[in-house]
Amino acid sequence: MKSAFSKIREYVPIFSIIIFLFTILSAIFFIVYISSVGFADFFNQYLSVPFRVVLSYITSIIPFSIAELLLIAIPLWAGILIFIAVKCGKKGKKSSIKFIVSLFSVICIIFICFVWTNTSGFYNTKIEDKLGLNRQNITEQELYDTGSIIVEKLNELSPNISYRDDKSSIMPYSYDEMSSKICDAYEVFVSMHNNVLTTFDSRIKPIWLSEPMTYTHLSGLYTCMTGEANVNVNYPDYVVASSSAHEMAHQRGIAREDEANFIAFAVLICSDDEFLQYSAYLDVLTYIMSSLRSSNKELYNEMISKLNIETKQDYNSYVAFFKKYADSPASNVTDKINDSFLQANGQQNGTKSYSLVTELVCAYLLDRTK
Repeated sequence: MKSAFSKIREYVPIFSIIIFLFTILSAIFFIVYISSVGFADFFNQYLSVPFRVVLSYITSIIPFSIAELLLIAIPLWAGILIFIAVKCGKKGKKSSIKFIVSLFSVICIIFICFVWTNTSGFYNTKIEDKLGLNRQNITEQELYDTGSIIVEKLNELSPNISYRDDKSSIMPYSYDEMSSKICDAYEVFVSMHNNVLTTFDSRIKPIWLSEPMTYTHLSGLYTCMTGEANVNVNYPDYVVASSSAHEMAHQRGIAREDEANFIAFAVLICSDDEFLQYSAYLDVLTYIMSSLRSSNKELYNEMISKLNIETKQDYNSYVAFFKKYADSPASNVTDKINDSFLQANGQQNGTKSYSLVTELVCAYLLDRTK
């Protein structure tokens, strides 16, 4: 007489059983993340790191984005799955069940990758607590003071930046060189704040289909299944640099979007490369400008009046570039998916959390000037 396990094995492959056990374990971890900040801290700092590092190292050998290739090949995968499903259906009930179980196993693998590499970063200690920053109740005057600091930095840096005929700034090196420079800046930042994250060398992956991707308003994407930090290179160069640092922050365990924006800024201003510094200051100034313009137009106008003409033209060039993509239907779909994803992972503000970087930048820069 067959045992219960033997009967199960007739329908469920052994690799699926192992995957399902890991899925249960991962689900338990996910629940504990939510209920214990300390456990999320421990997991993110010690257990997730090896998985993120190994995935990043393995995939960095390949110069193109594996995640993008898998996405492009979706029609091929769909065709293969339909072919296998039909073939299994002809063989009988047992083969069909094995196929469905195997397909569900793939979904479970994606869940496992997410939980073991990324999820704990949504529930661990917040970045302001790690750095001792007070991000609450940022006043209009503090927004203005922060913006003025940034404007002053941009005025110092812009004479050393090259610009195209359309007035947009030029990144003076390749994407691989940019990756190396950002990794160096991460090393400097970590040496200053060693309790915030663990860093390592990695490679940014330019996206082939960057131009179509711009219609989704995504400037980059971290793929936890492949460990890749992907960047949309259709955007202006300074946005590419800032977005690369942002995705590399996710790669290093910073999951919350406002924190990834902040880490990108804080890391790039640690760089000895003037273009990376310039990119950080200009990118974050757009958030400061938006917040101050909506709350105090007079202070906003006073702050902007101090900004040099080259940087104003660079920003205006970005505005002109983005008009083509501003009202795309694809962006509405992407925004809703991203918003739901972020809220499901404890970020109540959803996609609005990106702009909350202003609070962190204000607290950080004003604290540094005391």
